[in-house]
Amino acid sequence: MLRPMAIDHVGVIVTDLDRSLRFYQALGVELVRLPRRPGGGAVLKVGNKEINMFCDPAAASGGGPQRLDHLCLEMDAATIEEIVAALGNAGIVVASGPVARSNGTALFVHDPDGARIELLVKHSV
Repeated sequence: MLRPMAIDHVGVIVTDLDRSLRFYQALGVELVRLPRRPGGGAVLKVGNKEINMFCDPAAASGGGPQRLDHLCLEMDAATIEEIVAALGNAGIVVASGPVARSNGTALFVHDPDGARIELLVKHSV
């Protein structure tokens, strides 16, 4: 039986790499590496996991591949209110939420290309 243990990385397609890198870095995601070659991906680090970011300006026309439904980032914060305040300071608008989850509280923002990013503050154990 196959038993995946964790997600290693997520690949996303963006239409403007610089704009998207600024957005994700404003969320506290660490830039590890810029593309090494044309068409290559930037690598960002979230804890011990990665986001691989590929640029395809044609994706803006709707002719590009499916990007993703949403990406959930577990946030290092005591409360969702801390996240709301930090987003406001970064100029990032909350798209929906906060909403209660079985394991914490979450809200959604949109990245520059409209992908939904869920920010989750887990209940303390």
